[in-house]
Amino acid sequence: MLQLLQQATSAWTVFLFALASVALLLVVLGFVTYAIYFERKVIGWMQLRPGPNRTGPLGLLQTVADVAKLLLKEDTKPKNADKALFTLAPILAYAPAFTVLAVMPFTESVQFADLGIGVLYYVAFSSITVLGVITAGWASNNKYSLIGGLRSAAQMISYEVALVMSIVGIVLMTGSMNLREIVEAQKDIWNIVPQFLAFIVFIIAAQAELNRTPFDLPEAESELVAGYHVEYSGFRFAMFMLSE
Repeated sequence: MLQLLQQATSAWTVFLFALASVALLLVVLGFVTYAIYFERKVIGWMQLRPGPNRTGPLGLLQTVADVAKLLLKEDTKPKNADKALFTLAPILAYAPAFTVLAVMPFTESVQFADLGIGVLYYVAFSSITVLGVITAGWASNNKYSLIGGLRSAAQMISYEVALVMSIVGIVLMTGSMNLREIVEAQKDIWNIVPQFLAFIVFIIAAQAELNRTPFDLPEAESELVAGYHVEYSGFRFAMFMLSE
C-alpha cells in the first residue's frame, strides 16, 4: 500500500486506492455488524435472556436485517430543525471515525499512511466526533436531543483525558508515536503486560467515549428517549451507529 502511494499519480493508481478504500469500508461494516451481534448476545446473557436468536441460524443475520431496515427507512427531517446542520452532523460524527483507519497498520504491508505522529493523528481526529454529537443535539431543535448532546459532549471530553493519559505510557516505552513502530516493539512482550493498569483505564475510558453500557447516560431511554439522535432515522441514524 505504501509503495502504491509513492508512485506517480495516475488513473490506475487512483482506481486501486479507491478500490482498497471501499474494501476497507466493507471490512469495517462487517466487523461492526457482528461486533453489535456479540455485544447484544453478551448483554442478553448478563440479563438472563437469549438475545438475538430469530433471524438466521443462532440469530447471526439479525444485525444484517437491522442494517437493511435502516437503509430502507424513510429519511425524515423535523420541520423546525436547522436543515444544513442536521445534514452535516452525521458526517461530522462518522468521517473522523473512518479517517483514523488510515494510520492503522493492518499488516506489514497494508497501511494507508505511515505517519510519524500516528498516535497524535488518531487522537486528534477521533476528537472531532464530539462536534457531530453537539451539532446533532442543537440542529434537531428538540429538548431531548439538546440535553443528550450536552451530556454526551461532557462525557466524551471528560474521559478523553484519561484515554490519552493511558496511551502516554506506551509512547514513552516505545519512544515513538508511529503506530507501526509501536506494533513492532511488541514482538517480544505485549504492552499490556507492563502497562496493565493503563490497559484497564483505556478500556473503561473507551467504553465511556463510545457511550456504551454502563456509560450510556447520554442515550438514557427512560429520560431522553434516544439522546442526541432521537430525531434521526434511516442511513443518517446508521452513520451515528457506525461512528460509535
